[in-house]
Amino acid sequence: MRITNPVDGSLQVVACSPFPDAAGEMVLCPRCDIDGVVTAERLAAVAVQYSGYDVPKAKWPQPGAVLPVTLDLADPTRFRIEWDRVATGHEAAEKLAAHLRGEQQADTPGHPFPRTWREEKHAAPSPALINGLTPQQTEIALAGGAAALGLVPTTAKVLSAHEVQPSSAPGGTWDIAVAVDDPNGGAAWDAVTRMSFSSSSRRESRTAAGVVLPVLVDPDNRVRIIVDVARLS
Repeated sequence: MRITNPVDGSLQVVACSPFPDAAGEMVLCPRCDIDGVVTAERLAAVAVQYSGYDVPKAKWPQPGAVLPVTLDLADPTRFRIEWDRVATGHEAAEKLAAHLRGEQQADTPGHPFPRTWREEKHAAPSPALINGLTPQQTEIALAGGAAALGLVPTTAKVLSAHEVQPSSAPGGTWDIAVAVDDPNGGAAWDAVTRMSFSSSSRRESRTAAGVVLPVLVDPDNRVRIIVDVARLS
């Protein structure tokens, strides 16, 4: 796309296609569809659409995100998202953690803010939580920011699985009961993690009893567990 009169602006994401690997399957060349609004100095806000295959998975946007763009002053619907200026989930998590640590240290001297970000263990359940995580936290964890969320890698052995309805995933969405290996060397514990699959064959290979899955867990809040897609073989 040729931009003849470039100016810096921003794109506020109103709607976006889902994060490609959040369901537990690796998508090699995902397409990202965005509905949003671009703004720039000397320009009125313009509703635009974006569709492309060049979005880095680690920088996959969410509704409400504001992305830097270069747009054409003469035609704002012609724009380019500057992905090299967008922070990854891990970078955003580290920046947020550093900011929050600094605020806490300023407010309560002598009581440093925890180095991890997690919900209270006995907090009220929320329908937005899946595997004990919000969609944003799931995205951050899968993008390499698990440590900032208090999640650590370990393995878990599949005990059983049952399908969850309804599901739009070709291989269905399943709750998988697992025995989690304690990353600190203690006794294993039982947990349930939810995954969606792109095919029935992939689901069968990963939900059969005895299969060992790589997972990310919070040892202090054992309902927080997600399959570590990056380590799936």
